[in-house]
Amino acid sequence: MAGADQTIRPGAVPGRSMIVMYGSETGNGEEIAGELGKMAQRLHFQVVVDEMDSFKLSDLLRFSLAIFVTSVTGQGDMPKNTTKFWKNLRREKLSRTKCLAKLKFAIFGLGDSSYPKFNWAARKLRVRLLQLGATEFFRTGEGDERHDNGIDSIYLPWYQELKTHLLTNYPLPDSLTPIPEDVQLPPTYVLRLLHQPNQSLPLESSVPETINGDKPADRNSDLPPSDLLPIPDTFETKLVSNDRMTPPDHWQDVRRLLLDVKCPRDAFSTFAAGATAYIYPKNYPEDVQTLIDLMGWQSVADAPLDLDNKASPGIPGTRSLPPKLHAKPNSTLRDLLTHNLDITSVPKRSFIRQLEFFTPSEMEKERLRELTASGNEQDFYDYTSRPRRTILEMLRDFPNLKIPYDHVLDLFPLIRAREFSICNGGNSLAASPPYTLRIELLIALVEYRTIIRKPRQGLCSRYIRHLPAGSPLAIGFKHPPSAVLDPRNGEHTRPLIAVGTGTGIAPIRALIQDRQVFTSPPPGQTLLFFGCRNEKADYFYRSEWESSPSLQVLPAFSRDPLPASEVPSLHPSEDGLPTAPKAEDEGGIPVTTAAAPTFDYDAGKNYVQHRIRNHAAQIGPLMQRRPIICVCGNAGRMPISVRNALLDALAISRVVDTREAAEVWLSDGNNATYWQETW
Repeated sequence: MAGADQTIRPGAVPGRSMIVMYGSETGNGEEIAGELGKMAQRLHFQVVVDEMDSFKLSDLLRFSLAIFVTSVTGQGDMPKNTTKFWKNLRREKLSRTKCLAKLKFAIFGLGDSSYPKFNWAARKLRVRLLQLGATEFFRTGEGDERHDNGIDSIYLPWYQELKTHLLTNYPLPDSLTPIPEDVQLPPTYVLRLLHQPNQSLPLESSVPETINGDKPADRNSDLPPSDLLPIPDTFETKLVSNDRMTPPDHWQDVRRLLLDVKCPRDAFSTFAAGATAYIYPKNYPEDVQTLIDLMGWQSVADAPLDLDNKASPGIPGTRSLPPKLHAKPNSTLRDLLTHNLDITSVPKRSFIRQLEFFTPSEMEKERLRELTASGNEQDFYDYTSRPRRTILEMLRDFPNLKIPYDHVLDLFPLIRAREFSICNGGNSLAASPPYTLRIELLIALVEYRTIIRKPRQGLCSRYIRHLPAGSPLAIGFKHPPSAVLDPRNGEHTRPLIAVGTGTGIAPIRALIQDRQVFTSPPPGQTLLFFGCRNEKADYFYRSEWESSPSLQVLPAFSRDPLPASEVPSLHPSEDGLPTAPKAEDEGGIPVTTAAAPTFDYDAGKNYVQHRIRNHAAQIGPLMQRRPIICVCGNAGRMPISVRNALLDALAISRVVDTREAAEVWLSDGNNATYWQETW
């Protein structure tokens, strides 16, 4: 196999070691950590890469350098796989010491500037490490998903500067030179068969012409198997129903899933709004067979594998399984491709970089190098992300490329759980025995055509689309990081200003149902701004909202004509600002005279931010009663536009005098609790 005899193992240089620790929810942080680890290996550092919760604080002091890579979740919180590490780092008794004085570190954060607490996890981590005496050996990098090229816009320059810094400030001895990029590093994970494969099986077969559901038969007869994996912290679950919420001719397929879950009573008693359920999707058999045929794995595909997770003979530091891979006993390669490996995801840069070692074609090698070369970021984006090209499609583009079966765990990403906000709460959570919990999920299936007119479906969307009632599932839960949404602590009496768009209504509905359980004292007034495209197509839970006495809903239908009553009439005031006519008391909310919207009104648009400004007179009094503000829905422009509209509403309703003062006011947690959940 090309590249196999070129493998070079990093040399052992005394005092030259590095630990790369990551906190990751979706795998992006883990991907970057792995890439940094391989770069350090080429500079002959002895490198360990793993999630933060795999280490104790004392482990940090065993390494010359440490790099932390962390994403951010929730309201500026650390990712789930950093919880133990972060708790240990924050111990009060450590504050009186400089226990990490010997630690030299660098941090790269992954964030989204549409959130108020942009890259908060990386910033908190940096501050705490410095407090404990650690020193930075290289500047912090802060990636932004909102950037033109996403995280890469910041990460790639930071990566190159870090590499230069390491070469300059931590030079190699004269006897060593960096391992070139065109030389293969040893694999981290090596897969092995329990027995020799049946050599009589054919080595080639025809490759289907269709990948990732492109042919019309996304058929029920060829669904992924229903058997469950032994995944820790998941619960046995039965799918009660899988109903479409939008009309058949609507552009988007939105599903309402009812699930009955067997879980401990204490888990049920601590459930609160803001919790999420995570589902592990599976690949379709036709895609798995496509990959097997493309790579010539027919003779080994159904042979049992050795999954004891032992070190590989003669290869120190290797394991047979990644730590987050949960496989069935006696699994085969086909099983791993079906249940564990994400073979239809968009290929990452690190994946493409490794492929050149598995093709004998110089033309293919050159093309693979071009895609990941420094300065060719646009070419990489145009080939991968822009058309949402899948790994399967890419491998078809390189017919001479054959990945050895024993390298699959080192190359292919793992299937990640998909998180969905639970959209019911309160008394509706109770299930009939033998189940203890009934949860409801509102899921918009990801289906679209790319710029090259290829139909696309998200892995989990395709999995859910044909999932029949009665199907068994393994479901896990993530509880909200903040207790402010839990009505049992008395917070339910505070006013609620909720802004939800599309399926972003899910966590808001759960919160409203949680609050309605408590009647003495009764829940505070709720003002809900709900945004969708059409009143008849995707106004979710309309009848439920209309029957709730303590709730006022102000919907915004972006594709429906705007009612004449909603077009503002602007009148100049004495101070030159536009003012609105006096409003009457509405829905139990005291209304005051207020200035009209201060934006250029577009009669053709009707978004939630427009409704917020139009109803500033109702928002103002609630703002003065220490409200909970929830903003949920698609990430991007919406949360930024909504926050700006709320700032305008504060100024328009005269809660504050200026827009600048509104920013200070809204950022103060003593005035309001601002909770954002976007995706």
